[in-house]
Amino acid sequence: MKHIFMMNDTKKHHDFEIHIHDIMKDYDYDIVYTTSIQKSIQYIKNYPYKARFYAVGGDGTINGIIQGLVHSHHEFVPIPLGTGNDFCRMLTKEKDPRKVLKNSLLGKVKLIDTIQLNDMYFINSACFGLDSVIANHVHDTPNIPFVPESKSYIVSILQHVLQYQHDEVTIISEGKCLFQGKVILCTVNNGQYYGGGFPIIPHASIDDGYMDICAVDQLPKAKIPYMITKLLKKNLYHRKEVHYFKVKEATVICANHCNIDGEEKKYDEYYFNILPQSLQVVTFTDENLS
Repeated sequence: MKHIFMMNDTKKHHDFEIHIHDIMKDYDYDIVYTTSIQKSIQYIKNYPYKARFYAVGGDGTINGIIQGLVHSHHEFVPIPLGTGNDFCRMLTKEKDPRKVLKNSLLGKVKLIDTIQLNDMYFINSACFGLDSVIANHVHDTPNIPFVPESKSYIVSILQHVLQYQHDEVTIISEGKCLFQGKVILCTVNNGQYYGGGFPIIPHASIDDGYMDICAVDQLPKAKIPYMITKLLKKNLYHRKEVHYFKVKEATVICANHCNIDGEEKKYDEYYFNILPQSLQVVTFTDENLS
């Protein structure tokens, strides 16, 4: 099988290329530098044979590449070289992209769910409210010495939390209104993590045939640090301000933008539909970690 690495044309990705050559020297592989999502999609869809495609980057890179992989016969591997790398956390505890690549060669392929949002797919999280503002502006954060890129979400939180005005959100599923009101955050998830490792829906599964929604009521700004602490400890579940829903389809009405796996989108209405077992992903076990 051919192994194809899809990478952005940046210095960080070029620097990682040496590790690909070293690890993959006994395999049949190609490295493809892409300049747009559309070019990545066309490359994948026009590829004539079954192959294993590697998304080398963060959740935004994954989001672009899976647009061509959902419902295809190709296999998929995420290599964490981005800011958040949240979806990769669902497959392995390993964070070193070199070790993830090595371990993927020992992994097994399984079918997982994806979610369709209007005219696109996503694999991990679509968020509204404060978390959307933070994610949409995470790359605008200043370059702070000695602060790792993975902590950019923390910096973005500190920048925007005091300025945020709460969003009005309505959630409808199967003709019933599940939620309506002002929120500090609302997220529709396939995976458990978002925002660079925050376990917003710790009970979520990527292969159960359902999507998970979390909505958190409008809060006094002074209470936000306390709720973030609860979030990090996976103790949000029993808070009266927090609402969880497990559904197969949902419409979210929100006047503001949404962040979908690192990509900012704006629709009049957001229609979500689960696509069970629609993507072939290479998974890992802890025993494979090295």
